[in-house]
Amino acid sequence: HSVVRNALFCLEAKPNEKKNHVYTKALMAYTFALAGKEEKRKALLGSLEKEAVKKDGSVHWQRPGKEPEADLPYYRYRAPSAEVEMTAYVLLAHLTAQPAPSQEELSFASLIAKWISGQQNPNGGFSSTQVSCFPPG
Repeated sequence: HSVVRNALFCLEAKPNEKKNHVYTKALMAYTFALAGKEEKRKALLGSLEKEAVKKDGSVHWQRPGKEPEADLPYYRYRAPSAEVEMTAYVLLAHLTAQPAPSQEELSFASLIAKWISGQQNPNGGFSSTQVSCFPPG
């Protein structure tokens, strides 16, 4: 489709990906994964890995300049929905490698999945910018 081809051309021509916001990079990495543009996908994932928050055996991404979460007893911090969402896009970009993700990517993806699963609410759902907080199903 010419519209999709033109949109991909526009994204590929996007100058200086280093200045892009982490959320934009996550979306673009997944877009290029779906389009089979492996070099672009890998470049964006490499850039994203440098910005990753690696903590407690898990990996996630957060907004630049965000205050660190409180470490209080009996309090379980849940990230804002945009951070869950962008982390999920990075996970999808890792798992959508073509022809298939490498063992290294699968190992890294499991660290991302660990963080995402820790963000579930007591009903099994997630806060989201797109859907309500009701559990799936």
